[in-house]
Amino acid sequence: MNRTAIIVAILLAITALVVWVASNSSHSFGEALSSPGFTQNVIILVAAVSALVLRWQGTGSQALRYGATWLAIFVGLILAYSYKNDVNGLYERFTGELNPAQPVSLADNAIKLRRADDGHFYADTSINGVSLRMLADTGATAVSLGLSDAKRVGVDVDRLSFDITLNTANGNVRGAEVVLDEVRVGLIVRKKVRAIISPNMDGSVLGMSFFNTLSKFQIERNELLLQD
Repeated sequence: MNRTAIIVAILLAITALVVWVASNSSHSFGEALSSPGFTQNVIILVAAVSALVLRWQGTGSQALRYGATWLAIFVGLILAYSYKNDVNGLYERFTGELNPAQPVSLADNAIKLRRADDGHFYADTSINGVSLRMLADTGATAVSLGLSDAKRVGVDVDRLSFDITLNTANGNVRGAEVVLDEVRVGLIVRKKVRAIISPNMDGSVLGMSFFNTLSKFQIERNELLLQD
């Protein structure tokens, strides 16, 4: 097989591959073809492959064999990317077994937390973009932060007036009410969440000012299920 025939075959294969990728993308086929840079990228790809073929010193059969190998690798990468959500779910389940505070995504925009060895539920939470591990307590009135965690998430504690009295299992403590810009637990995100800052707290608690925004939350056996 001469080089011209090889180039034509490669161009046809690239064209078929481009059409297949575009038609299976999240956009429509027309949107994919008209997207910025699409034509330019195809031209660059065709030119690069053609240059490689023209400089190829081996036989035509070797070129086809190598081309088929790289095409198979490319298609394999596309298929792997298409299953990224399934792989991510498996990863979350695996890490959830090792770390009970890791939120595990479920169907229908739900997540679950596993009970820790001490009998409590904990949640790896993001508040104002800062990661915090919080005690998940459906008996707590509100999201509550200690001073150190409040400073970490950007609360100006020096401007707070601790004039609220909170009834806790350890007695009455002083607190100040604030509004957190964002509270994120796994895929569940809430904006403008009421919270209490207390100088008497060491850690932080994910309480009812967050849970009340959910459509459902419940404890089943050793799991806390949260439904967005």
